[in-house]
Amino acid sequence: MLIKGVLTSISLAIAAVTTVVAVPVKKTPEARDNEGGDQTNGLTDLVAWDTHTLKINGEPLFLFSGEFHYYRLPSPGLWTDIMEKFKALDYNGVSFYFFWGYHSPKRGVYDFTGIRDVQKAFDAAKDTGIHVISRAGPYINAELDSGGFPSWLAQMQSPARKYNPENNAASEEWLTEIDKYMVANQITKGGPIILNQVDNEFSYNTDPKYMEMLKAKFLKDGMEVPNIFNDAGPNGNFAQGPGSVDIYGWDQYPAGFDCSNPLAWPNNRSTTFRDFHERTNGDEPMAIYEFQGGAFDPWGGPGYPECYKMVNEQYAKVYYKNNYAQGVRIQSLYMTYGGTSWGGLPKPSVYTSYDYGAAISEPGLMTTKAYENKLQATFLHTVKPFLTTEHFNPESDKSDIILIDGLADVNTPAKFYIAQHQLTKSEDKDEFHINIETTDGKFEIPRSSKLILNGRDAKILTTDYAFNSQHLVYSTSEIFTHQYVGSHDVIVVYAYEEEEGEFAIKIKGDKSHVETDDDSVKSETKDGILQLTYTHPNGTAPVYISGGTEKDLLVLIAGYDSALRWWAPYIEEKKGERVLIHGPYLVRSAKKDESTIAFTGDIDETTDIQVVLPDGIKSITWNGEKVKLKKQDKHGIYTGTLEFKNPDIKFTDLTEATWKYKAASPETDPEFDDSEWVTADHHSTNSTTPYDTLPILYADDYGFHTGCLWFRGTFNGSSEITGFNITAHSGDASAWTAYLNNEYLGGFDVGNHAFTDLNGTKIKADGENVISLLLWTTGHEDDFYADENFKQARGFTQAELLGVYNQTIQSIVWKVQGNLGGEDLADPVRGPYNEGGLYGERNGWHLPGFPDDDWEDVNIPESKNRTGVSWYRTTFDVNIPDGYDVPMSLRYKDDTKTRYRTLLFVNGWNMGRYGNDLGPQTQYYLPKGILNTQGKNTLAIGVVAIDEAAQLGKVVLEPYKVLQSALPEVELVDSPGYDTRQQS
Repeated sequence: MLIKGVLTSISLAIAAVTTVVAVPVKKTPEARDNEGGDQTNGLTDLVAWDTHTLKINGEPLFLFSGEFHYYRLPSPGLWTDIMEKFKALDYNGVSFYFFWGYHSPKRGVYDFTGIRDVQKAFDAAKDTGIHVISRAGPYINAELDSGGFPSWLAQMQSPARKYNPENNAASEEWLTEIDKYMVANQITKGGPIILNQVDNEFSYNTDPKYMEMLKAKFLKDGMEVPNIFNDAGPNGNFAQGPGSVDIYGWDQYPAGFDCSNPLAWPNNRSTTFRDFHERTNGDEPMAIYEFQGGAFDPWGGPGYPECYKMVNEQYAKVYYKNNYAQGVRIQSLYMTYGGTSWGGLPKPSVYTSYDYGAAISEPGLMTTKAYENKLQATFLHTVKPFLTTEHFNPESDKSDIILIDGLADVNTPAKFYIAQHQLTKSEDKDEFHINIETTDGKFEIPRSSKLILNGRDAKILTTDYAFNSQHLVYSTSEIFTHQYVGSHDVIVVYAYEEEEGEFAIKIKGDKSHVETDDDSVKSETKDGILQLTYTHPNGTAPVYISGGTEKDLLVLIAGYDSALRWWAPYIEEKKGERVLIHGPYLVRSAKKDESTIAFTGDIDETTDIQVVLPDGIKSITWNGEKVKLKKQDKHGIYTGTLEFKNPDIKFTDLTEATWKYKAASPETDPEFDDSEWVTADHHSTNSTTPYDTLPILYADDYGFHTGCLWFRGTFNGSSEITGFNITAHSGDASAWTAYLNNEYLGGFDVGNHAFTDLNGTKIKADGENVISLLLWTTGHEDDFYADENFKQARGFTQAELLGVYNQTIQSIVWKVQGNLGGEDLADPVRGPYNEGGLYGERNGWHLPGFPDDDWEDVNIPESKNRTGVSWYRTTFDVNIPDGYDVPMSLRYKDDTKTRYRTLLFVNGWNMGRYGNDLGPQTQYYLPKGILNTQGKNTLAIGVVAIDEAAQLGKVVLEPYKVLQSALPEVELVDSPGYDTRQQS
């Protein structure tokens, strides 16, 4: 085993040896060994690698990973639920970004408790047997506020992501805190972390010295696992030279992020990854640390259902299998579970939902793409020779329209053929043949049926493969998995319904026997090869082959829809033992105990199941209840029924609820007391946004970083003053409203507005006048290009009186107010992104237990137009019985035309920002734990009228789906009430 970067005289001598090999294998195992064999980083050999794969404890694996953000699911009890779903889909890895700003509201202040308890995330991964890729940045991007930087970092004078004393100190402060958890959770300490990423997508304006500083800090703190880098595309940044990492990789998003025309695919499947990898870091496994698993959607976009259509199961078939054809053996899908950008988490371009069109939806539901990912992942973990293959170019009869990539194992005769259309977007249905060469002879396959590529599909065809006690000559159906069950072997193969297929195995003698009830199945034995020819059914057809092989073989031929519902959970993972079960919506786990297998999982209806039981197993249970089984035949297939019992689910009809209302913009009143507000008196700023007038009116400069912001300017009237000129600077979907002496002047998107001809009308010629500006913000920009973009201002670049020629910076005295306490949070439990500067927020009107008895009674939807800011409160009950998972939501049903924005608080948690004129989001996920699903909840909605007056539309509670479920226990999240609140 070699340490990367160390080349001994022996290895130099070995490297000089040349080996002549025959096509199709480019390089023999010996040649690969000559290139260095297994490598480590010199700190641990628990995680090693060679040119093909990672090796964990000496075992090669395909790392099939997906992205999950704990901060986008603010209910730690649900993290285990998501990890169980990863495991059920046969993911063996998860990628965690760690969000600096989420843990640090102020320089030197860090919180890893409650919803920020990262140890619970590590525990959830470890307990379900999932490896972790840790990605602590410091910069992470992820469509987050400031790209994951803490808001206070915007006040740093020096540039971020560059080697300088100020930035180094800040970055090291963060890593000191997060590394305490990461170091303790490495595989070397018995934890789940196997790889650690340094920064993220640092591909523009790069600084190798900064990367070296980060690497040194991780090392100093005790990180021992290999470090990695995620380049923003295959560009070669930090693959070699200063700042380089142990295992370089990149990200790729070939579908892009415009979901408005989801079926219009580009023709951009990559055929260059392999060559780039060989040129750049061929001694390491090919790694794509982010490959597109969905797409984010902007304010005003088409919505996540359209993003899912764009990156659907067909996309997974074509693009993921193309990755495997190119040689990718580390693949992490961004996102596999997207979640919710609650409160002020997101950057300005995206809204609250971060569903992402991912395999697991925002409320945690399965999708067809999730099931497709399961088919692929289980194949990759089952068919081990696929991991150690080299590329070759096979012969086929339709090479002009169908691309066939050949992969030959360097250790066995096994070869694989990955077929896809030359035009990625093709929807044609084409028949084709492939010439294969096996240890059993040369063949053109299929031999007696049709092999079809139906539009946006891709197939992995396996040949010359020894499994269990069988030898597969070839299969034109794809393999899901195979398993030894004692008296015989079993294999599951599949293709689209009505497609023909062939399955050929090596046999001895002529006494083999084929049993099946499927009339489409034909068999023929010739030259020691038994060939099945068949049509893929609507369902699964069992075919039993006895005689001619060491063990009998059960072939389960499935149509695609049926294959999606086959599950192969481990019953003993270290031995690779699985059990096959068909039918349920979700199979979370299987545990063998003497003669019983205990399954856990979810169903959405009464479900007929098929189970292939190993010898010696007499019974099964489902979520603790015994299932009555009927033996379908003598070959270990049993059938049964999982009964769905309709639960008594109750929740309040919000149109019948008692609602309370109160107006809440006293800041517009000239008599309002703002003496405790911060005086805006800065004459310089670290922001990258140029200012036009002084003083600086950027909220970040005064310690206010999220949500709504108030600015009050006082000036003495005179006959010269005709108005004032204001320019707002904020992100996408921001808005601002202006008042003068308590009179509404207008509501605007970001930008400039001159308020003219106000003298003699709204401006008092003698005495004080008060300008009140309310800015609705949507977060800070990211720093993807390492260009300080996250330091853009949230505030006003220009604020000046009109008609005054000797104006000074004292002409208007400005006060600024954001969230209560600024960086010294009034609500540290919910953290820095939960609330902004609305009067109701500062005074705790959104919290459980606030005394609203003296508020006005109203009905929702509202019947009155309301000016300024309005608050609505009610309580509601939810009762979901144990044993069921019923993810809940709140939906706005609103056809009003006047513009307004809302903040949606559930039990004090800001679970959504809504813009009735923006869209597309109208439905907001309320995760269990935040939502009390067996009791009372508090709902508060803060409404900001952008137009002069607006009225809140209808809001309803509704479930996404009802599942009879083995959902793990989810504890209520600590939700402090009004009685603990510091008052403004």
